[in-house]
Amino acid sequence: MTKAVYLQRKPQESPYYQCVEDNFETFEQVYDDRFPRQYGFFRPYVKQVIYRYLDCGILQNGFARVRCGEYGHEYLLDFSCKRKHFCPSCHQKPVVEFGEWLCRDVVKAVSNRHVVLSIQKILRRYFLYDRKLLSELSRCRWAALKAVYKTAIQDEKAVPGAVLAIQTFGDLLGIIPTCTS
Repeated sequence: MTKAVYLQRKPQESPYYQCVEDNFETFEQVYDDRFPRQYGFFRPYVKQVIYRYLDCGILQNGFARVRCGEYGHEYLLDFSCKRKHFCPSCHQKPVVEFGEWLCRDVVKAVSNRHVVLSIQKILRRYFLYDRKLLSELSRCRWAALKAVYKTAIQDEKAVPGAVLAIQTFGDLLGIIPTCTS
């Protein structure tokens, strides 16, 4: 039997980590002068996410010793930040698990549609300053899509389904909710 070898991550060596580490404090200092009009106020949660990410995967910040009871092999497992959507290491596993669950247990084997719903530029600023409106927007968009699908299908037993994702990044895109069903 071959030995499983654990290769420790070295997040400090990645260009992404170095960019965040080298530039976040400057970004935070200039944010109020340069970015709030375009991106809304600086949310304190962002700072928590950044600092947890910078601690993620570094043995000096905490670890667990993992030992194989059968063969006696052991290694140190570094603690993770568990920050989806920002930390590439912590984000990958939940995304894969969600996709597998969606394909296995939720989505019926039918053709898929991709619908993009955008917000007029004049309305986008309201969502910048009150992010809770985005979830209400998603509920409204889903109600509208569901009504369209039910009308098109004309089958009382049919139940449409959708995976909604709100996209708020990208210079040219602004705030654009997307829906895949």
